[in-house]
Amino acid sequence: MAKLRTEQVLSALIALSRLAAIPGSPAPSGKLPELGSLLVAAECHDTAGFVAKTLLSHYAEQLSDDLLEGLPLYLEGVRIDAGRAETQLAELLSLLAGRGLPVMPIKGPLLARSCYPDATLRPCLDLDLMVHSDDVGHVVGALIEAGFAHQIGLGADEIAALRRYAGEYILFRPNSLPVEPHWSPAPWTMAFDVDVEALWRRAKPAEFLGALCYLPSPEDHLFLLALHGAKEQWHRLKWLLDVAVFLSAHPSVDLEGLRTMAAAQGCRRAVDLALLLSHQLFSIPAAAPAADAATKRLAVEVLERLERGADVPPGPYRITRFHWRLHEQRRDRASYAVRTLLTPRVPHYRRLPLPSGLRWLYVPLKLPWDNVVTPTLHLVRRLRHLPQK
Repeated sequence: MAKLRTEQVLSALIALSRLAAIPGSPAPSGKLPELGSLLVAAECHDTAGFVAKTLLSHYAEQLSDDLLEGLPLYLEGVRIDAGRAETQLAELLSLLAGRGLPVMPIKGPLLARSCYPDATLRPCLDLDLMVHSDDVGHVVGALIEAGFAHQIGLGADEIAALRRYAGEYILFRPNSLPVEPHWSPAPWTMAFDVDVEALWRRAKPAEFLGALCYLPSPEDHLFLLALHGAKEQWHRLKWLLDVAVFLSAHPSVDLEGLRTMAAAQGCRRAVDLALLLSHQLFSIPAAAPAADAATKRLAVEVLERLERGADVPPGPYRITRFHWRLHEQRRDRASYAVRTLLTPRVPHYRRLPLPSGLRWLYVPLKLPWDNVVTPTLHLVRRLRHLPQK
């Protein structure tokens, strides 16, 4: 019964979000599930703005007086947050353009403005910027001058480690959204052979939010959305809605060209998975994309997790069956396994400080540390907290 209720909530969540985000979508029939559970799920999946708008526009007669009063206030807050995100992005684009640093906004306000019928409803939790690898130091320096900083506690060794494997930094400033400058769309450990320079060659100089920048081609932007969702195992409906809305707003996007390009970079299964899920959940594109058996199994796994309302899956720095099966070639799977198992990361530098002359030991020590020392320490902590008989 609990599983059935979760499936009903997910189905309603998809239908209500689609109605506000994709023009021409049909209104769901029948009575809505319990609204408290629906709104909690919408908040967890970052689609609460779309759900609130649809409820007020199409289901006002089913809403309590408290919701009729509270949902418009919530929507106003969502719109204010969206305006702040755009203002901050405009500031950053102007700052970096003024330094002569090429920058390419992705996702966030760019996606909202270019694809969604109401850009103010899509939540933005951080600002993503693609930058040239050679410019990372200059970009970070400019952001630091603007008041941003790396996460508290990160030392030079840990920042250098992130530079080697993460593909992005996350910088913070009080009363601002975090900013993520990316020099690669996926961590090095995931072993995707992404041709980043080709992304830049296809990008077009443009003006966005009053600032000069570069904008990705439609195919490349969809490619980046697919890689991000695959990295996160598509555990939030918002990312799947992004793909569906993107395809609806760009009906002439060259999907076959995108799949061919992705295949050459070992990423076709990630793209096919994004297309298949958008078809299964939102009926976009109209014809189901070609997908192999492994991609279909991955889609089943994503849908089952969404239906269960399961916890957030492991991130991209642990070996998972999901990420293993994303790779089509054995050599790519082997590279993914070796890089993930042997690449020391920030937690290793923090938990096992070594002098500079012995830092080469992080690589051979990582496996026993991860698989023997860390589980043993966790077991000891649990045993200490067990009640005494």
